[in-house]
Amino acid sequence: MSKMKNIRRIIRYTGKQKALVILSFLLAGLYAALAMLIPYYAGETIDLIDDKVAGNLDRILYNVVFIALIALGGALAQLIMLRINNKLSYDLIANLKDDAYGKIRRLPISFIDRSEQGFIQSLAINDCETVGDGLILFLNQFFSGIVSIGVTLVIMIMLNWRIALYVILFTPVSFIVAYMISSRSYKSFRAASDIRGRQTSYIGESCSRFRETKIYDLKSGAVSRFDDLNEDYRKASSKATFLSSITNPSTRFINALIYAGVALIGALSIISGDLTVGIMSSLLMYANQFMKPFNDLSSVFTELSDSFACLDRIFAFIDEEEIVKEDINAPEVITDTENIRIEFSHVTFSYTKGKPVLKDVSFVIEPGQKAAIVGPTGGGKSTVINLLLRYYHVDSGDILINGISIYDIPRRELRRLIGLVAQDNWFSIGSVTDNIRYGKPDLDEDSCRKAAHKTGADSFIDNLPGRYEEEIGGDRDDISEGQKQLLSITRIMAYDPSVIILDEATSSVDILTEVKIQKAVKEILSGRTGIIIAHRLSTIVDCDKIIVVDKGMISEIGSHEELIRSGGFYSRLYEAYGGLGVE
Repeated sequence: MSKMKNIRRIIRYTGKQKALVILSFLLAGLYAALAMLIPYYAGETIDLIDDKVAGNLDRILYNVVFIALIALGGALAQLIMLRINNKLSYDLIANLKDDAYGKIRRLPISFIDRSEQGFIQSLAINDCETVGDGLILFLNQFFSGIVSIGVTLVIMIMLNWRIALYVILFTPVSFIVAYMISSRSYKSFRAASDIRGRQTSYIGESCSRFRETKIYDLKSGAVSRFDDLNEDYRKASSKATFLSSITNPSTRFINALIYAGVALIGALSIISGDLTVGIMSSLLMYANQFMKPFNDLSSVFTELSDSFACLDRIFAFIDEEEIVKEDINAPEVITDTENIRIEFSHVTFSYTKGKPVLKDVSFVIEPGQKAAIVGPTGGGKSTVINLLLRYYHVDSGDILINGISIYDIPRRELRRLIGLVAQDNWFSIGSVTDNIRYGKPDLDEDSCRKAAHKTGADSFIDNLPGRYEEEIGGDRDDISEGQKQLLSITRIMAYDPSVIILDEATSSVDILTEVKIQKAVKEILSGRTGIIIAHRLSTIVDCDKIIVVDKGMISEIGSHEELIRSGGFYSRLYEAYGGLGVE
């Protein structure tokens, strides 16, 4: 049932090119039909070669020329068919990849968080290529094979119905054997495909965490784990390849027995005078050509087993539940973007059902306030930000901006309102200027330079060989984590949102750089709403409001002085670490 469903979906993918599909099938039929005429005229020519060959010379030459023209016509039909099939296949691959990549952007953050990066990469590249290869083989061989079987059968019945009946009775055995083997190989190909995805994920992880592997001397462990994955893939792929490889020899053995039977029956018929040598030659060629499509079709079924295994993964991914689609032209809901008030009202949330991370959380950040969220690791600080950005949906309660639920605000508008500087830095491959204006592609270079000057990022940008035109990426080694953090803050300044969230934004910078950043942040937060998550207490003592989150609940709210006087968690934290930071 799953295979038939996938077939129907693939047909829909080629729906816009129905004319090409039909033309491909017609050309395949023409190629097969022309190829089937050659044995008939070859046999007739053989019968013309007898003691009266001189009188039949014109007819013989005519047949030879006609056979050559048929072969030429078949070759042209096949050439055009192959060109069309290649186009259909690669268009399908492109469409599948577009849908797979487009799906990533429509999936909720929760799916991305629980999925391995390599799984999605392998699916969007390797699996789509495998499906394309299967489609090419199917288009090239399936329909022409079916036509060859049909035309050959009709001609064989016309030439000698007894031999045709013998071939008809025994040939299905070849097809049944091929089907039984291919159905078993499907499971092995599916297992190999899944392991290939895990391999891709592990290799990506190993490359991105190369330094950590070196630091902890985990080389042998990393290699051992990859060896285990590699061994699992070797076993699964070897089994799949073995099953697929025995299909052709098995069917060829059965076909050879059928061919031998035809030769025996034909020889006896010639002795009895029921057949001529020419017709016998034609029947032998037809018997061979009648069985050849079954060999080709067995290869098709084997390749399709791998393709269907990949299709299952691709369509399962494409069918994943998406975030609710919104009208991109919807009118803006927040009219006063200069005065943003944020309210959490009795919010409860859990990543895993039954295990709440936040419990009845309520607080208000007034317009223009700079609020800090502190607490022990795992207390729920980052979860607050994830909910505010609508990465996840609350279990109960609500989050409001200027009195409007964030779920009534279009995501596009919400993203314009709020800018986030995360602890982990990421940059696209491009120039420094391109990365600064990442959120505003139309921003002019002068504005980019001004933003860099405000954060102090220009101090290291000016030392780069290409300065603002220098090509960078997130993994570039000659740019420190602190410099990357400066550049990340510069990017959010250039974006110029109404609300700025700093999630451990100064965790990777030195004291002097931190002072520069705090000065720039103070300037950009002037008159705007800001949220700071920090372990360094020195970065939050000047905040208007400090919200202490502990074990998923709000334990304290107040200014630095108020919380110090209260003698609670924050006061003990400050005394223990002296404002230098906590972990």
